[in-house]
Amino acid sequence: MLDRFFEAVAALLLAAITLLAIAAVAARYILNASLSWSAEVLVGLLVYITFFCGYLALRQGAHLRIDVIAALLPYRGQWVLFFINQTLIGLVCVIMIVWGLEQTLTFSNRTTLMLGAPQWLFYSAVPISGAGMLLELVRQCVVAAKAKIPPYEAARRAALEESEL
Repeated sequence: MLDRFFEAVAALLLAAITLLAIAAVAARYILNASLSWSAEVLVGLLVYITFFCGYLALRQGAHLRIDVIAALLPYRGQWVLFFINQTLIGLVCVIMIVWGLEQTLTFSNRTTLMLGAPQWLFYSAVPISGAGMLLELVRQCVVAAKAKIPPYEAARRAALEESEL
């Protein structure tokens, strides 16, 4: 369910970025006018789509990883490597949550130059996606622990099964 939310938000953000960029270019070159606020909005939308798609990539196993070493390891070694990998990614997610919340609170009383929009809106993408990624890591570990196949394969199969639902 959480991945459907992130997919929908990412799709809406991509559509908004595309429409706003077209409008800004059209205003500049056709109407000879500038949408001075469009750069701030485009940057904000790009920040959100970047972090939300980071969650989706983790969910679908699309992040870059080198499986050569894992494939050469014995069954037990694959499990150890999997949980070391998940722990490291989990630490990054915790850093995203803690630092993202800190930055969101730090900039809670500041506004952007052109729009006057609260800057915390831009920073809140970091802890939101960090929390989503951390939940996904826990889910992947549970799926891998229940499966009787190597963990990388278990996580990949679980993601495929849930995407088919």
